[in-house]
Amino acid sequence: MNEMSERNSVLVAYGLYLLGAVTGGLTTLAGIILAYVKLDRARATLYESHYRNMILVFWVWLAVIVAAGAMVLAGIAGVAFSLLAAWPMGGLALIPTGLAIWLIGLGVLATCVWYYWRLVRGLVQALDDKPY
Repeated sequence: MNEMSERNSVLVAYGLYLLGAVTGGLTTLAGIILAYVKLDRARATLYESHYRNMILVFWVWLAVIVAAGAMVLAGIAGVAFSLLAAWPMGGLALIPTGLAIWLIGLGVLATCVWYYWRLVRGLVQALDDKPY
């Protein structure tokens, strides 16, 4: 496979990732599939680092979303149990609900910034024909 074709595949994958927020993650799934399929063909080229970057970004993002979702569900369960039981000072909640929501939101926001930083930086590097 020639370099130009591999470069185009990397650029398409970055584009799919960047559109992920608008499409509810569907294009990101297409991008991760493309990255995994093309990774073996890109071994020992400058584009291998780009595919590895996209794979890392996907899995970190997924882990953060799963962790945030678990925390939200735990918070909802804590509030529900607090309403059912007569516990003093906020029931079973170990930290106030408002603070927990802010902390979860801050963590997701920080991950969003990291996500787009890695993708935009990778896209610029790919356009300049440099490894990630």
